Amino acid sequence: MTRHGRLHHLRAPLWRAVPVILIVFIAISGCLSEGTGGRGTPHGRTAVVTVLPQAEVVREVAGGDWEVVVIVPPGVEPHTYEPTASQIARVGQADAYVRLGPDLMPFEDTLVRRIADQKPGITIIDMSEGISLLYGDADDGDGTAKSRTGADPHIWLSPQNLRIMAENVARGLSRVDPAHADDYTARKDSYLKKIDACTGAIRRNVSGLEGRSFLVFHPAFGYFARDFSLNQVAVGEGGHEPGPAGLSRLVSLAREEGISVVFAEPQFSTRESEVIAREINGTVFLVDPLAPDVLENLVRISGAIRRSYGVG
Repeated sequence: MTRHGRLHHLRAPLWRAVPVILIVFIAISGCLSEGTGGRGTPHGRTAVVTVLPQAEVVREVAGGDWEVVVIVPPGVEPHTYEPTASQIARVGQADAYVRLGPDLMPFEDTLVRRIADQKPGITIIDMSEGISLLYGDADDGDGTAKSRTGADPHIWLSPQNLRIMAENVARGLSRVDPAHADDYTARKDSYLKKIDACTGAIRRNVSGLEGRSFLVFHPAFGYFARDFSLNQVAVGEGGHEPGPAGLSRLVSLAREEGISVVFAEPQFSTRESEVIAREINGTVFLVDPLAPDVLENLVRISGAIRRSYGVG
């Protein structure tokens, strides 16, 4: 086992392959029931997280004796995801559920209630505790705000937030395993140093771009923009294509600021982003807010924003 521990995904069964997947789940459940106290690793513990980026934080703080299980599979849009009954049962077998936080991911609140009934003693760790959340306004595509939307769940796309998330994880794991609290604190402190190095690299990339805008299809980068004094401008909100006035506004902004790139995500269609890119004689560049290598991904994103302004 590596020092980072093991990472697994809980995949929802496809209806065309239900018999095969059920056999796999039965086999996995049998394996996970072995070892000390029915835990996922022979001599360790199991933590379940909602989305892949959380796993880096938990692995870094927990160390190799913890198995980390991810609910939402790679490449799947988490906002509309529904955990299966097998996944809910798997969470109930874990020592801790590390959630993003209340009201951040639609299914988390329901899941917490169900697993609390299934295993009342499970430790629930709220990663967003202490983070100043961002809220948005729904838009009709023409720049007219309709109503306030929910909090932005992409809290990991911010070095400042990651520091708070690591502190929350260290405290939570120490509740589960107080005998190793000092170890969790030490590993957390080591991860904080990595976050500081990442922050320095990002600041070098965006130096001189403070106050500038970048175009994205899905507004996932608000916390990143807040950390580094940038302005996130969404091409599409809730999967809706901008109307004529909204399109004109976006094109004018891009031309005024010299923006030549529209950032899209692999979890969404690039059609609307390509429309804007054609209008500004620019290109579409994919960035993945759900990438597993969180710190490296933040540096990549900052470099892409820098290059979108023609800076090498």
